Amino acid sequence: MRVKWVDYAKAGSILLVVMGHAGFPESVRSVIYVFHIPLFFFLSGLFFSFEKYPEYKTFLKNRFLQLVVPYLFFNIITYLFWLTVGRQFGKDALFDLDPLKPLLGILYGNATGHFLEHNVPLWFLACLFITENLYFLVFRKLNRKFQFFVLILAALVGYFDYKYNHNLRFPWGMNIAVVMLVFYGTGSLLRFWFLAEAKSKLILFSETVISAVVVLLVAQWNGKIEVSAHEYGHYLYFLVGAFAGILFAVSLSKLIDQVGLNLNFLQFIGKNTLIVLALHLTAGSFVKAITVYALHLPLTIFDSPGAAFVYSLASVVSLVPVIIIMNRFLPFLIGKSKA
Repeated sequence: MRVKWVDYAKAGSILLVVMGHAGFPESVRSVIYVFHIPLFFFLSGLFFSFEKYPEYKTFLKNRFLQLVVPYLFFNIITYLFWLTVGRQFGKDALFDLDPLKPLLGILYGNATGHFLEHNVPLWFLACLFITENLYFLVFRKLNRKFQFFVLILAALVGYFDYKYNHNLRFPWGMNIAVVMLVFYGTGSLLRFWFLAEAKSKLILFSETVISAVVVLLVAQWNGKIEVSAHEYGHYLYFLVGAFAGILFAVSLSKLIDQVGLNLNFLQFIGKNTLIVLALHLTAGSFVKAITVYALHLPLTIFDSPGAAFVYSLASVVSLVPVIIIMNRFLPFLIGKSKA
């Protein structure tokens, strides 16, 4: 059963990802980067349940099909696009990157050092796969109280790794996964509270405003955060801002749901965030190509916030036919069953 506000929150989080890769000013991107990645991990953990998987083998097979298969598929097709077309234009044409490096980067699974130059956002799927496996293996046999203690321990381990091991990148973002485990685990452990709680519109509105203020303050104090690059700024500010952003997204999504707005397009995007994550940069390349070669406009038009938002929205909308086709004919490549 779909939960409408969760689809709204997922749609909002993926739209923030797309906007974060558009031409918004650094001040705007700093706000987005405070919480958009932790929000994704939180929402992923929200529907995890050990009852679904009687043994690790079943869990591993399921998550391999739902995360690793799409990771490999989208890596291959976007690498081929980059190899034949993408690296001939834009910033990729300004430096001579060995085509073998991004290919090896698929195995390495990290966003830094041009290892996923053909499609940087795919680091998320690899890191999510590691995070979920860590959660299953570590938390399966623990009682509930001790699970919260281990989440605090994971936050501390993440801090010391960031402080003393800042420049080291483990394959598939394994050290980033330790920090993201905090948000994924919070979503899983508190899922009944978040999914079942009933709050008034006034309380939801108050939570939305207060958490938004906290996010804005953290963005100002901490500067831009880059989770994919293992960069959190001030670690405590990062945690506070991330949880405030999660509360903001959840409260706002619930408020929209309670008001009775039927945002069908947002629901549609919320159900198909994986495809948008994997292909929005490629779609953006086509939007830019149309802008330059069909409309004869310079790319500098996207430097303004308004135009950057239109570019982000156009990139997402242009993927609608792809989403429909893949759900209809190739669901196994995006981690879905034929049903």
